[in-house]
Amino acid sequence: MKDEKPLSISYETLARFFEAAGGNHRNAFFMYCDVCKYHREEGCGSYLFIPGENCVPILLPCADAETFLGTTIDKTDCIGMIRTSQFIRLYQRYIELHTASDKECPIQQLLCLYNRKPFNH
Repeated sequence: MKDEKPLSISYETLARFFEAAGGNHRNAFFMYCDVCKYHREEGCGSYLFIPGENCVPILLPCADAETFLGTTIDKTDCIGMIRTSQFIRLYQRYIELHTASDKECPIQQLLCLYNRKPFNH
């Protein structure tokens, strides 16, 4: 049996993504990194992006999508392509309100925010 690579996102995020995408990753945008003025984090690269409920962006790293689906993501199968710089401009105000630093990659900050484990008190 092959060792499965763990996902970097939560199953809740994965479920939200596929719910918004109607169960098909091809209904999302393929987003590729084009701005690396930030420190390059592990897992940086390409993502699948779809607006979710109330247009809140849902991001799924392609590496996770490929692991989960067991196939390579073909960017030409997606509904469209968008650069991270375009995403950042499109969601500029949302990013300002939901991220802590303008010195760190907003994409990585959003991924961290969406996949934070709930606190158990």
